[in-house]
Amino acid sequence: MVDEKLIEAVKHIARQAGETILTIYHQEDLGIQHKSDKTPVTVADIKANDVIELGLKGLNVQYPILSEESDHTAFSQRSQWQRYWLVDPLDGTQEFINGNGQFSVNIALMEKSEDGRSYPILGVVQVPVEKAVYWGGKDLGAFKQTEDQQPVSIAPRKFQPEQETVVLGSRSYGTERAATFAEKLKALYPNLEVRPVGSALKSCHVAEGLADIYPRLGPTSEWDTGAAQAVLEGAGGLLLDPYGKRFSYNFKESLLNSDFLVVGDRTKNWSKVWNPLVLIGL
Repeated sequence: MVDEKLIEAVKHIARQAGETILTIYHQEDLGIQHKSDKTPVTVADIKANDVIELGLKGLNVQYPILSEESDHTAFSQRSQWQRYWLVDPLDGTQEFINGNGQFSVNIALMEKSEDGRSYPILGVVQVPVEKAVYWGGKDLGAFKQTEDQQPVSIAPRKFQPEQETVVLGSRSYGTERAATFAEKLKALYPNLEVRPVGSALKSCHVAEGLADIYPRLGPTSEWDTGAAQAVLEGAGGLLLDPYGKRFSYNFKESLLNSDFLVVGDRTKNWSKVWNPLVLIGL
């Protein structure tokens, strides 16, 4: 289990990183560079990462850190980790650059399971512009707190396609495959609306009942999903791999994710819309 003191400490670290990001958010020069995969990185990514790494290394419990903005430990070594921190210091860098506020700080505590794969047991997603923080885990429940208000428990909504179906898509990294999949969904659920949302907010919106489905057919990395998955699972939702299994981590050399599906209502059988046969050709 994860104790309350650790949860509060990680929330505090995430807020500190969020405040650091906001000091840079409205500056004219964001220090934009591009990585080898052509995705952008800014001064805010690096400074937020420094805050998070310093904070996590100062905790009473010490676990390795795997962060987007740090050197990535070789699989031969990280495959031995029983617990580790999975960090995206600024998820949604393009949204940060675009100035639309839809970016987040993602910190997840991952734990190795008997199947040799790792899964999130705690996730914290902080939204700097909203001054909001989501947190949770499969055995923890899920919560949201805005500024100094009292935390509230969050839960997905019941899937009622006869009324409306809200599907979330990437604001900056939509793909043709994702658009095709949305069309397939529309054939099943005519009352369908597609909303573009940035960063880990998509999974958090499903977790708190603002949307029903978030299909991701395109490239992401493990740090993009770990924290949001913990929040989603704590709320009662699911993050599924292409075979309909619980999404897992740290079982291969590559840190790139497969396609995945985020759903809120776990009582529905999603195999009709999400399985390898459906995904072939997309």
